[in-house]
Amino acid sequence: MLSRAKELAFEKVTGLWVAMPTPFGEDLLVDEGALRRSVDHYIDGIGVDGIFCGGVMGEFWSMTLDERRRVHEVVADATAGRVPLIAQTAHHVFEECVALTSHAGENDIDIAIVMNPYFPPRPSDELVRAWYRGLADRTDQPMFLFNTSYSGYSISPELIAELADIDMVCGIKNPKPREHLLAVQDLCGDRIVVCDASEEDWLEFHLDHGFQALMSTPAVALFQTPEHRPVARYTELADAGRLEEAWEVHATLEPHRGVFQRWMRDPWLTNMAGAVPIAELKAWLGLMGLPQGPVRLPLVPLGEADQARLAADLASLGLIASPRVTA
Repeated sequence: MLSRAKELAFEKVTGLWVAMPTPFGEDLLVDEGALRRSVDHYIDGIGVDGIFCGGVMGEFWSMTLDERRRVHEVVADATAGRVPLIAQTAHHVFEECVALTSHAGENDIDIAIVMNPYFPPRPSDELVRAWYRGLADRTDQPMFLFNTSYSGYSISPELIAELADIDMVCGIKNPKPREHLLAVQDLCGDRIVVCDASEEDWLEFHLDHGFQALMSTPAVALFQTPEHRPVARYTELADAGRLEEAWEVHATLEPHRGVFQRWMRDPWLTNMAGAVPIAELKAWLGLMGLPQGPVRLPLVPLGEADQARLAADLASLGLIASPRVTA
């Protein structure tokens, strides 16, 4: 019999989830108005099924604990129960991680997601096991694992399967190679919700391997407008059994994926530049009419030449009417 947390995850974590950045004003403070407008755009404009806030793309690592709590509160208030919410509550100080996780539950966040312990580096399985068991002992908030390379460590499929026995652990965002991801699904997909973050692979994993959610990628927002929602469309077609049509719509996004690779993947992974592509993400959304403001140090904004090239790419995809540069 599944725990209450696991039942909740299987019920609520379905469909398309967006990973949202945190808007800042020119004073570099959290722009709560822009945060609320973003929530409305994601829900009403492009019809997401869930929101992931305060994560890596949300610059959580650049924010104070009070700012992180406030972002969770504002997103929950703006969402007003329209879609389920997941908030990233990791912190290298265990007591602060407990406090952030408990705070999320107290403020209508359905599920907390806690990335791998990221200090000390390269932890042992014993340390990781103790970390998540300790969290589960201290809070009753449903919790996703977040097996991200940002922590400098990868949880093995076998350890994930072991952690899946913890009642409060109800899912995992597992952006790992296909073999790892499918091994986790085989080992514990009946006990926790196993998710990937690749839009390109989503249709296959959904249809062929029983994945129930795309968790959580900015591509859902970057590829779609209120007038044109191809990711939602091919998902709907697949769920209706219209598989040939679903794959046809999926194929139309190949040019988008090329631009996503150029701006959101290559600068970070392929070219080993070492910077999270949040400046690129915020510029892309700004060009599409959803300003997100600047990034915080140590990140730097896109230069004018790069913004012009990005605008030209988005115009070629039909995502903007003509190249323009955000203020």
